[in-house]
Amino acid sequence: MDIRLTHLRTRAVLPRRLGSVLLLLFTVLTAPTVVAGQSERLSIDHVSFLAGCWAGTMGMLDMREQWTELEGGVMLGTTRYYREGQLADFEFAMLSDVGGVATLHPYPKGERSPRGFPLVAVGEEYVFENLEHDFPVRIVYARSGEAGLNPRAEGPDGTGPRWALHRVPCPGA
Repeated sequence: MDIRLTHLRTRAVLPRRLGSVLLLLFTVLTAPTVVAGQSERLSIDHVSFLAGCWAGTMGMLDMREQWTELEGGVMLGTTRYYREGQLADFEFAMLSDVGGVATLHPYPKGERSPRGFPLVAVGEEYVFENLEHDFPVRIVYARSGEAGLNPRAEGPDGTGPRWALHRVPCPGA
């Protein structure tokens, strides 16, 4: 066989193979989530990593968030916001499976929100969404390694407060 022909075939095949490999790699690396509606149910087990204590800041506020372990199909959460060492705001939350889907029920200032936020996507970001709610329509927990969490609350336009939390020992533990 002519060396030039072999060289030309190699030059033609390599880019196609390399292109296929790169496309596969890109697809795997950019497929970040399981989305509701697919065969897998997005149950409360997907967000059990929240259990424990978290601390961080949101602007001028210091935050403390604590989630109970999953027990009896429910996780309970408390969030406290401090400004200059004084309690500025608080909220409670309950995570439970509703129809087999993890649903976040916020209680801002202790008042239950009229609608829950079903979990609609998991992966690098855990997205709870209710498009019928005024604000927020989305509550997102973005993981940052094993000990970091970057939650945000989004309005219909995708904007809203963001904060950074890190895992801390729970008080009294």
